[in-house]
Amino acid sequence: MSESLADAVDRLYAAFESVPRPETIDRCDHCWTEQEAAAVLRPVPLRDLSADELRPYAASVLLTVGSVADFRYFLPRILEIACTDGFNWPDLEPLAGRLRDAEWETWTAEEQAAIRGVLWASWRQVLSGHPDNWGADTVLCAIGNAEDDLTPYLDEWAASLRRTAAANELRDLLQYSTSWRSEVPRLTNAFWDGRDAQVIEWLTGPALRAALAEARANAATRDAREPLVEVEAVFASRGR
Repeated sequence: MSESLADAVDRLYAAFESVPRPETIDRCDHCWTEQEAAAVLRPVPLRDLSADELRPYAASVLLTVGSVADFRYFLPRILEIACTDGFNWPDLEPLAGRLRDAEWETWTAEEQAAIRGVLWASWRQVLSGHPDNWGADTVLCAIGNAEDDLTPYLDEWAASLRRTAAANELRDLLQYSTSWRSEVPRLTNAFWDGRDAQVIEWLTGPALRAALAEARANAATRDAREPLVEVEAVFASRGR
């Protein structure tokens, strides 16, 4: 059974519960004030820190504020906020990129599994369409900023195309978040930062076409078939 996002977040807190609260945080005085530092360092349960209190830290951590040590402490709350209501700024994608900066794949197996659990739960919410906090463009880009190999996530998308929500997300990605101006299409979300090659290969490859055809052939209703037909129409209009 797939893990819900709430359960994945709980497991993330449990995996990092032994990380000590920092007593001080290195900072650039121009980027982070004493008052902002005091707000995140106050002795309250991590879950009690609000998005407003954490926003200045999250925006600058591992850039001009903080270290991997304090980032590890605040990470469960940062990811919980980023994957649910959001910070407004920073966006989910660059926050996920801080995981790469922190070399999270060198952390303990339990910690890596808990982080990956949150990524997977967020992705499966997108593919199921409930709740609709973020679209595939945002969540897949965020995952791509943290993970080197997107194959499992793309395979899950292909396998989910019988779901109207998953098919709608693919249609929207192709129509609104993909540039077809050159011979090789590109994803327009700037946070990909050149890491979209694997997704483009999947979008333009035979495996997705086969999954689309199978999903359309087995669609039980017109509503289920309609977004699949629209996806195929996008490809046809681009000569692909």
